[in-house]
Order: sequence, then structure tokens, then C-alpha cells
Amino acid sequence: MRTLRRMGGWVALVLWAIFALPGAAGAVGAEDVKVERREFPVRLSDGQGYSVVGYLYYQGSLKNRPVQILSHGITYNHGYWDLPEIKGQEYSYARYMARQKYAVLALDLPGAGESERLNGDVLNLAESASALHQVAQQLRATAEKDTFETLYYVGHSNGALISTYAQALYGDAQAVVMTGWLNTAHEVPVKPELLLGFLQQGPYIRIPGELRAPLFYNPTNSDPAVIAYDNEVADTVTRGQFLDLLTVLAVPELIPTRAISVPVMVQLGENDLLASAAYARNEAKAYPNSPRVSVDTLVKTGHVFNGHFSRDEGWTRIDAWLRSLPR
Repeated sequence: MRTLRRMGGWVALVLWAIFALPGAAGAVGAEDVKVERREFPVRLSDGQGYSVVGYLYYQGSLKNRPVQILSHGITYNHGYWDLPEIKGQEYSYARYMARQKYAVLALDLPGAGESERLNGDVLNLAESASALHQVAQQLRATAEKDTFETLYYVGHSNGALISTYAQALYGDAQAVVMTGWLNTAHEVPVKPELLLGFLQQGPYIRIPGELRAPLFYNPTNSDPAVIAYDNEVADTVTRGQFLDLLTVLAVPELIPTRAISVPVMVQLGENDLLASAAYARNEAKAYPNSPRVSVDTLVKTGHVFNGHFSRDEGWTRIDAWLRSLPR
């Protein structure tokens, strides 16, 4: 990975050439999914208005489509849910679910992607959860009749944490799906001094690729080209959000899981170093007021679920679980 980083400009050019070839990102089956860029005005605790950008994926009509609102983890933006085709393999969760007749709204959370970048020390977990809630409200308010009445939160990693807080505080969704995240106590194999060192970077933090790759991927179940692409397009994370993340990892009792009263699905990776499936039994007990809790394990899967060869299996299980819920 160090070699790739030293050759950063050259790697970016090669990757661009790969994905620009005929049959890449717009390949077979991708053209039937409509994609709309939408902006949502939100007002945060400083009293100021900000714009949150989301990409809406759907096939055919939006009528009678349950909607999934997707929240990405740190170092990502909405692109986590719409990874490009690489070596003839599709990695887009958003397009897959659109073909299963969902409407899928993949967000750039505040401070990431195309959404407005505000003070990175102010933008924390509470602000992100508030923004997610406001987007959910607006999506329902502007929907056509019989559209978006059924709403699901789907979050990955820190995005699952944000979804947890948003649902606990505001209750907008009929179900919550969490991938690559544990709301209960678990170990993280990263030295505390390294994590604290990132806080010195400033209000916006960048995690280096040589740390991301071994923490995020199981190399025996992923393509090196996907890992290289992932590191090239990695986003930043706000210091306020990162500090809150470290806080709840140390004291998970602060996470309001008891306030969640809708069905919950947790999907964990067998080889996820940050949220291991070894803690599945504890996680199932974290939602005493949920009418249904399902904890699912993906074998040979690391942290970045959508970037592994096992991604289709995970997507299929999420779809099946959502379809099993009453609407």
C-alpha cells in the first residue's frame, strides 16, 4: 500500500482508465436504474441552514416503493453504496436494491461528499442524527401518494451508529439495518495513541490508506483493485464525529439502543476487525424493546461489506429480511 500511495497520481490515472472503459460503471443492468441528485436543507443546532445531498436510485416508478435511507461510515460518502463495476463485477448496493423494487436514497452526510462542510468540531454525532431525521421528514413530506410511506434506515459502521441515534431520538423508520457495527462493548485492534493522534490533524481528519486497508478488508475475500480504488477516493471525517465515535466505543452504554422499538437487523463480518461477529450474542441482547432482532454473520468478510466478494450474499439477506416485515 505504501508503494501505491507513493505512486498516487499514476494509480489514479490507471484506475480512471479502467473504469472509463466501455462496459465499466454503466455496464449491463446498470442503465435500467434511474439516479436523481437531490438536495435537502437542514437546520442544525447553531441555527444555520445547510444542504445535505443525496442520490435517489429507483427502477421504473417510485409509486409503492419502500425507501431505504443509507448512511455511510467514516472516510466514506454516498459512493460507498454505489461503488463502480470493477473487472466485470458489480459492487453497487444502491443499484442492486433499486432492482429489487426499493427506492434507495444514499446520503452524503453533513461534512462529506457534496454536502456542505461546516465546522468539523461542531459536526458531531448528534448533529448528524438530526440531519438524518430532517432528511427523512422531508422525503416523506414531498413524496407522491403511496410513496415512501414505508421507510427503512440502513447504515454502515459509523453510519449505523448515526442511524441508531436518529431512530432512538426521532423514530422515523419502520426498521433499522446495521452493517459492520456493534452497539455493545467490543475491542478494536487500534492503539489508542494512534486514534488520538488523528485528532491533531484539525477539524477534518484523513485516515491513511495503509491503516484503512488491513482494518477494512479481508484480503482473501476481496480484489486488490477494489482496495486501491477505495483508498484513492477515501473521504475525510470531522473531528467532532470522530471524537464521539471514540467516546461511545469506550462507553457503549451511552448509545440509546433501549429506545428502539422497531425491528432491527445487524449484519456482522466473520473477519471484521472493527465489529467482529464474535460479539453477535451480546449484540442481540442490546435491543430489549425491539419486537424482532436478527443478527446475521457473513463468513470471510471484513469491515467494508460492499467491497468483498461476499457482498451479494449480504445484500440478498437484507432484502429477504426487509421483505419478511409487515408493511
